[in-house]
Amino acid sequence: MTELLDSTIREGEQTPGVSFSITQKLEIAHLLDRFGVDMIEAGHPAVNPDVRSAVKQIASLDLDTGILAHSRALRSDIDQVIDCGTDWIGIFLCVSDRGLKDRFKLDPESASRKVVDAIQYAKDHGLKVRYTPEDSFRTEWENLESVCVGAQEAGVDRISLADTVGIMTPTRIREFIGRVREFVKVPLHVHCHNDLGLATANSLAAVEAGVQLVDVTVNGLGERTGITSLAEIAVALRLNHNEELDRDLSVLPDLSRIVGQYSGIPVHSLAPVIGEHAFSHNAGLHVSAVLKDPRHYESIPLDLVGRSRRIVLDRMAGKDTIRHKLGEWNISLNNPQLERLQHYVNT
Repeated sequence: MTELLDSTIREGEQTPGVSFSITQKLEIAHLLDRFGVDMIEAGHPAVNPDVRSAVKQIASLDLDTGILAHSRALRSDIDQVIDCGTDWIGIFLCVSDRGLKDRFKLDPESASRKVVDAIQYAKDHGLKVRYTPEDSFRTEWENLESVCVGAQEAGVDRISLADTVGIMTPTRIREFIGRVREFVKVPLHVHCHNDLGLATANSLAAVEAGVQLVDVTVNGLGERTGITSLAEIAVALRLNHNEELDRDLSVLPDLSRIVGQYSGIPVHSLAPVIGEHAFSHNAGLHVSAVLKDPRHYESIPLDLVGRSRRIVLDRMAGKDTIRHKLGEWNISLNNPQLERLQHYVNT
């Protein structure tokens, strides 16, 4: 079954203008644990003392989920993760030719040695390790294979492929992961950015290609246009892949509301699952059908995701819509009165 790592507290806080207090981070962590994510990425301790304190406090909570801290391939970063007491460390280093030349002034061999040293150091200190070759999908195959093979020899537990600039499509990501699986034998993760609006679709394609875990955030927060939305992927896995996991999808509205409030970024009204209009019906023919059987125009059971249906009364309303709304208000009209009211509403 597919695992979910929620990075709202780390990647989500990289959304421009978003800054969670430590108290808010702890509340979000408790809600994520209640929902049933498999891991929480609690932050990058080396960023600043507040982030480090939050990571340490989250790690000390009595949660069922695993806690992962972000880290560069530096022993000094790893030492701070060790001090925070998390279960997991997520070590990252880009090994594309462009990244190595422009950002790190390293050759591929030196970069691989740096990754291997970081993994071994973390493992020697009792951490479970995930390694991410940042910008994986634009990295030269020789560099990617070399660093992944070296990471496995060093004892890495998981490898995460990052679509750092959101350039992939479902077909391409499926083919790419199929090729990666020829030399990566540890479980694979995927981290998809939403620059083309394909993060959820790409994540599902990655799951179908054999990826074990998907990185997500509440409300799809993150750098630029964000990453895969927790609500979208969790519901898609439940409905399309029949994943009967111990996740409480009814927590999604509360999670979305709280994170929207604390981030200052409101959820779009048309957002799948959690948007205001996700279960609203307007056109007369739609409403008439939904009132007979919601499955005509609803694919997601309301009780599964803790939502309620809304019937909208406006100029698109048909008689069934008006009759339904009048019933809510305990008003009864005869047919001529109903027709006159419909004429008034529709004009």
